[in-house]
Amino acid sequence: MLSQALALATVPVLFRLYTPQDFGVWATLQAMAMIAGSLVSLRLDLALVLERDLDLASPLFYAAVGVVVVCCIICAFLISISIELFSLSGIDGTMAIWGWSWLMLVGLAVVFQSWLMRDGAFAAISIAVLLNAIITNGVQLAGGMSGHGIWLIVGSVAGQAAATVFYVWRISSGVERPVWRSRSFYETWQLLNQYRRFPQFSLPFTVLSLVRDRAPIFIIGAFSPPALVGLYSQAWRLTHFPSGLTSSVLRPVFFHRAATEGLLAQGRAVDRFVKWLLVACSPWIGLVAFGNDALFNLVLGDHWQGAGYLAAVLIFPAALFTVTNWMDRLLDAAGRQDVNLKVELVAGLSSVGVLWAALATGCPLALAVLLQSAALVVSYIGFVWTCYGIAGWPRSAFVKSLCEASAVGAFTYFFLALVSLLLPQTVVFLVGGAFAMSMTIVTLLIVRKELQ
Repeated sequence: MLSQALALATVPVLFRLYTPQDFGVWATLQAMAMIAGSLVSLRLDLALVLERDLDLASPLFYAAVGVVVVCCIICAFLISISIELFSLSGIDGTMAIWGWSWLMLVGLAVVFQSWLMRDGAFAAISIAVLLNAIITNGVQLAGGMSGHGIWLIVGSVAGQAAATVFYVWRISSGVERPVWRSRSFYETWQLLNQYRRFPQFSLPFTVLSLVRDRAPIFIIGAFSPPALVGLYSQAWRLTHFPSGLTSSVLRPVFFHRAATEGLLAQGRAVDRFVKWLLVACSPWIGLVAFGNDALFNLVLGDHWQGAGYLAAVLIFPAALFTVTNWMDRLLDAAGRQDVNLKVELVAGLSSVGVLWAALATGCPLALAVLLQSAALVVSYIGFVWTCYGIAGWPRSAFVKSLCEASAVGAFTYFFLALVSLLLPQTVVFLVGGAFAMSMTIVTLLIVRKELQ
């Protein structure tokens, strides 16, 4: 929560220090780093969380680190022969080096974080996330004074490096440290073969989920200038802040609990979280949908004209993503990676395909994003519906939660419409923000009380 609050607090300043074009280049490089960095472990990091035997987890840890290093070397070669292609997106050689460093740090951090998650060391993970946010935003704010957009990239790499170093220190000083033992290539291959279901199912699932999240950056970049990429990427980023919070907070906890206690035992807690997450998001949906470009121009500045409409469209699937972005790990714990893969195949290809088809046929970006959002909403609801069925949880509770959240969101929208007849625009937005924040705080307090 602190890291998300810090990132949101610096948004109005960063968006005035850097241009949409700067953010467009940064978003393209971030997409590349996050996609590659999340895949270089071949998703063996997931197996690491589920392996409860220390004698097996230790060699698996070092094997996963080795896989990350080898894959990063391959990525370095691919980057070196593709530098001319990157230049089309405004990425030069220096930026490419920073990007490779970023993806390597992400790949290592994924493995280190999984080891801590295996031990239930959630406090350490939280400290690293907060440290990442502090360093990233600090460097970006300081560098923004120079007027060079590369400091967005430098800050992100510096923050990731700080978090990775902290992970290494925490693991090396922990009670259950991974024990090193020399193994032959054949022994290592046999070890990795025991966990082949993760590269077989979880790796393609991760590819598809990253395609759904990151491929739109490349697709829009192929049809639009970097400035429009910047508008879209930051509209996506701001509307998906809540999903980043739930991913950091809920995913490791429920993954650990499901791995140790079973999926069925998490039913009541999951159902409550789904309900209150949707309710907490709904007033913000009403505010962003009502405010549109006027809200974004007020907060971020006039040169971000157009991002508000994109955010008003993207806010709907973003709210549902706060639920789906951590439930996939529950199916991993139940050994149903195949379901994750099938659902993500439909969701990723449909949303990205609709966006590409719309832009390829000459549709404006606003309409293309609207169609993309509609496809995402359908796919996210379908995913939750599938998860509830596999886990044996009553789906009627999910339908009820959707209805309650929709009612709160609609009430917020029409309430602001009435207030706008009496008060100036700025005051209306302040009233809407105060109302949404109050609803969120009350909701979080209720959730804490119910699940204590």
